[in-house]
Amino acid sequence: MKQLNTYLIFKGDCKDALAFYKECLNGEIVAMKTFEDAPFNISEENKDFVFDSEFRAGDITLKASDSLPENEITIGSNFALFVDFSERKEHQEVFAKLSKGGHIIMPLADSPSGSKFGMLSNKFWIQWMLACQN
Repeated sequence: MKQLNTYLIFKGDCKDALAFYKECLNGEIVAMKTFEDAPFNISEENKDFVFDSEFRAGDITLKASDSLPENEITIGSNFALFVDFSERKEHQEVFAKLSKGGHIIMPLADSPSGSKFGMLSNKFWIQWMLACQN
């Protein structure tokens, strides 16, 4: 089984954007971690930025975060397609196929939550985030 969600990437205003979407869509922020919770070092001034979050309103699910400070955000490329897999083998196969001719941003690796995670930009310049909980 696979599930596709849109992943929005902001330049330091993710919390404000989620609050706006909550008000507009009558939804709720169901999860939010800051960079202080991230598995790597980040400057003090950016520790309160959003590392990962999830927003829901009815059948709408959005995942979102702030970009790392050193990464430039370009409107139109500040999103990724987030796919959550239930089978590790399929997760690895799809990652390998999607990355062919593209660029691996983060190789598949264990995340702090125990899942496997990787990020890539395919040959058509679409960013993908692939996770597997198993």
